[in-house]
Amino acid sequence: MTPSPDAKQPMPMATKIGFALWGLALLWWFAYYANYGGAFQLLSIKIYCINGASRECLFFRQQIGPAFVPTYYPIFWYAGVIALVVGVYQSLSARRQK
Repeated sequence: MTPSPDAKQPMPMATKIGFALWGLALLWWFAYYANYGGAFQLLSIKIYCINGASRECLFFRQQIGPAFVPTYYPIFWYAGVIALVVGVYQSLSARRQK
């Protein structure tokens, strides 16, 4: 039985890994920065800390000091970006081969 041309391609594993890494990064970021002023205080500023360091992020880190949650670094965020790019490439390659 041949699949129809409109059949959905399965999501590449790299895409699933990318989304999982983004989820992990989001949880780590939220747990770490919740130590400064509560979970939802200054969220509009803290959101920029998910992918890098700004002056505000460095200030938050200095104020938080030692915490139960390890200091957040965006390594999982960028690893997720790389995995998603690979997954998109795999999807596009699979569509071209049809």
